[in-house]
Amino acid sequence: MRLPPDEGYLAVRAVIELTRTMDLLEDLLARHFAHFNLSQPKFNALMELYHAGEQGLPLSELGQRMLVSRANITGLVDRLERDGLVVRVVDPKDRRVIRAQITPRAVQLLHGVLPLHNDLIKRATSCLNREEKETLIRLLVKLQQGLDKL
Repeated sequence: MRLPPDEGYLAVRAVIELTRTMDLLEDLLARHFAHFNLSQPKFNALMELYHAGEQGLPLSELGQRMLVSRANITGLVDRLERDGLVVRVVDPKDRRVIRAQITPRAVQLLHGVLPLHNDLIKRATSCLNREEKETLIRLLVKLQQGLDKL
């Protein structure tokens, strides 16, 4: 007679499956963004700047929104600037603050990428119905809240 799995086993299994799913998703997105000479961090930064509007964001705020260090955000913005997707400007209200602003070229790129990206995400999650997606979101948020308490 086989005993049901204990809580420890289930906890480990849940983390393994979550990690495996994230690895698969990261691989899928890396291949997708490579078609546009982007990476996931570059895309995320461009989306943050796109939604920030014309004024852009201070580098420190962009780093906070993306949960990355000052050094990492500097390197990321360097690469985006080199690609002509972002410009750095001095904040007119506080000359100590450097803001990143999205360029028209990046806006054009995003307008081309977003429909394809949204289609990919829909296809990637098409195995789940609406109720399952809502349940997954609720459970992931609950897990995040539990992790925040540790």
